[in-house]
Amino acid sequence: MGWRPIMILGLLIDVLRRHFADTLNIESPDLRSLVWRKDERTGILIESIYRWRGELVEKRPAVVVKPNARANVKMGIGNVLGPDEQGHVKYQTFWVGSHTLFCIHGLGASVDILATEVQREITQFAPVLGKYLDLYEFQVTEVGAVAEVEEARESFVIPVTVGWAYGETWKVEYESLKLMRVPLSVLLQDALL
Repeated sequence: MGWRPIMILGLLIDVLRRHFADTLNIESPDLRSLVWRKDERTGILIESIYRWRGELVEKRPAVVVKPNARANVKMGIGNVLGPDEQGHVKYQTFWVGSHTLFCIHGLGASVDILATEVQREITQFAPVLGKYLDLYEFQVTEVGAVAEVEEARESFVIPVTVGWAYGETWKVEYESLKLMRVPLSVLLQDALL
């Protein structure tokens, strides 16, 4: 089926959960107490925006991942890639978009440390992940300014934006052959037999 933005959302959550699941992975000594666990005893909440849990965000640091808009980038006239071995036309287009990882913490300085940890993890593994997962682009494109979170009291947030691009390829198989591609001599031979 190929890539979908929701799969990239899952990829980002998985990468960060694996990173914070082991204190040996965490670079900053100030964050080593933030061990991710599957249950509510977790030291850091790492979740998609679809599963926002404001009551837990107020009690611990969090990284909340939100998909952003995506755009279609045509790669040729009519997105035509060319024919396959059977003569069916193959098409390809590219999708370009981003996800924002909202790093949330109760202290301004701590949220900056958390955002830097997240940015470094994605930046350092992006070339390998992009190549291994056949993404045309996968990288941190921006780390935003610190702001206060309106939904959680006494919390600060720094957005880390991850940009990506992937190709979508498909072919249309016709139920019958086009008559203009069947030579008349073939039709006459079959009729005479």
